[in-house]
Amino acid sequence: MGNAFSMSIAEDEVKVLRKLLLRALNQNQRLILQSINGKHRSLNALLEELSRKERKSLSTLKLNARILKELGLIEYGTKENPKPVTLTEEGRFVLKLLEGS
Repeated sequence: MGNAFSMSIAEDEVKVLRKLLLRALNQNQRLILQSINGKHRSLNALLEELSRKERKSLSTLKLNARILKELGLIEYGTKENPKPVTLTEEGRFVLKLLEGS
């Protein structure tokens, strides 16, 4: 998607891609993607909130966030160079597919 590659996807293809993503991404990864809204100043702030709200292990959420970053679906800073957690263009595309829109 970084090549400004554009294509149209038929409705049937969207359904197949959605099924594939639901199998490929676990519940925690989908939760993280769906929770990124630009309101958290850091990844830790987002994950700590999710951990409290959803009663999920913070270390598990951190592992899943790292996987999402490695997949190129989210971006976030480091302790030395903090920046808010955001969805990449590809992350927004995946989230749209997951939400069925």
